[in-house]
Amino acid sequence: MYRLLLVSDREEIRALYARYTEWETLGFEHPTIASSAQEGIELLSKGRFDAVSSLLSVGEGKRFFSYLSRRPELLGMETARDEERLRREISSARRTLSSRDARCQEKQVDDLTRAMQGEFFCDLLRGEAYDPPTMDERVRSLKMVGFSPANPVATASFRLPQGDYFLAEVWRYGRDRLENALKNIFENGEEDMAFVLLVINPHHMRLIALPRREMTREQVYERMITHLTRCQMILEEYFELTLNIKRVVPYDSLYALGRENALRTAH
Repeated sequence: MYRLLLVSDREEIRALYARYTEWETLGFEHPTIASSAQEGIELLSKGRFDAVSSLLSVGEGKRFFSYLSRRPELLGMETARDEERLRREISSARRTLSSRDARCQEKQVDDLTRAMQGEFFCDLLRGEAYDPPTMDERVRSLKMVGFSPANPVATASFRLPQGDYFLAEVWRYGRDRLENALKNIFENGEEDMAFVLLVINPHHMRLIALPRREMTREQVYERMITHLTRCQMILEEYFELTLNIKRVVPYDSLYALGRENALRTAH
């Protein structure tokens, strides 16, 4: 059930909303009603509401709308003057709120999926060994559109020599914020190429390049080099940090990276 706040200094409007009986049928709880801007502001500051409807005198209205301008998450409903119009407004608000909730849920699922995708590739960069069947199943379950474990990939290891100093003396927002800033730089890929960054510590990182279309191993390698060059320019311009590339390694497939990890673990 959605929650509505009506704010009106007109008694006939408050009476209309108070006597209306179809709220629950249309997906709303019976509305909370305030008779002044101040009362409405106090209710909004203390409780959760999905929508607000208001009809106030000029002075009261200016005060209330000034407050509402700081609450963009609230759906504004037209204030009805009769039951027929009220029914239409409630139905319209319910459709809008339902659609917004659906988009929010889809975004939450997408965000979780992206986080799980990133963690999978970070595990590979940490040296986790996945056999081909497990890798196939993980890729399928994580809905990696356009990507196949049989595609060539490339990894890069690099250092930011000033990383510890930068974090301790320059960057005042904490390690997590620095990691997010670096991810925004290094994971800003292209339509046909994705990148995932593993931050091992403030000066040692690894990156994997993942094509979303058919490419040769050499093309993936070249795209990784081009991407690192672009990231280096951004780091120098905005952070005055130097990127020292230790190595860039192309692989025939993600399977090949998994096999290398398995051999390294075995030894």
